[in-house]
Amino acid sequence: MLRVIDIHTYYGDSYVLQGISLEVAKGTVVALLGRNGVGKTTLIRSIVGFTPARRGQILFNEMDITRLSSYKIIRLRMGLVPQGRRIFPSLTVKENLAIAARTSGSQAWDFEKVFALFPRLRERDRHRGNELSGGEQQMLAIARALISNPIFLLMDEPTEGLAPVLVREVGDAIRQLKGEGLSIFLVEQNLSFAIKFADYTHVMSKGKIVHSSTPQELWENREIKERYLGV
Repeated sequence: MLRVIDIHTYYGDSYVLQGISLEVAKGTVVALLGRNGVGKTTLIRSIVGFTPARRGQILFNEMDITRLSSYKIIRLRMGLVPQGRRIFPSLTVKENLAIAARTSGSQAWDFEKVFALFPRLRERDRHRGNELSGGEQQMLAIARALISNPIFLLMDEPTEGLAPVLVREVGDAIRQLKGEGLSIFLVEQNLSFAIKFADYTHVMSKGKIVHSSTPQELWENREIKERYLGV
């Protein structure tokens, strides 16, 4: 479904992504792990067109999206849960969702379905974004992506800054989405969280993929975990 082929991305003269290649097959969850500052979010930004790659190719459903504008990429039904949530603080929960809502078939994500996934948002639907806790804001960011009815979901550090009980709630949501067959590219620092859901894993360091394996193989590789993940 998604193929990233030898992409190279810069911020000005800073060479950030140095030949990244990976794939996410339909209906799978692929996790990208690494410490802060290694280029994980830059990869997300390159995929969705915020920071286009200077070299290489990105294919989505066999369509070349490398040079497409971000709004055109999102229209192809790619959903994004950005790092830092990026919800609208002055809008209510329901207004945040309404902006992104997009119908698509009888099994579409709508208000009722996202509230069933995150009951706490139903209770807070008239509260503004800046009145929500960090965990509630993360739920809203995920719900906002889902209500656009994506066929592919990018999740950038969804557990960042969350208490353990809220990490479990986010994990339950990812488990349900995976069970429904949604393809997910999960960027995380939390190894023990990511390997619960991933079908395949990659580890990034200094703009390069330094390890690729099944989750079990990564978990058993002490050298990679200590050197690149600090585990």
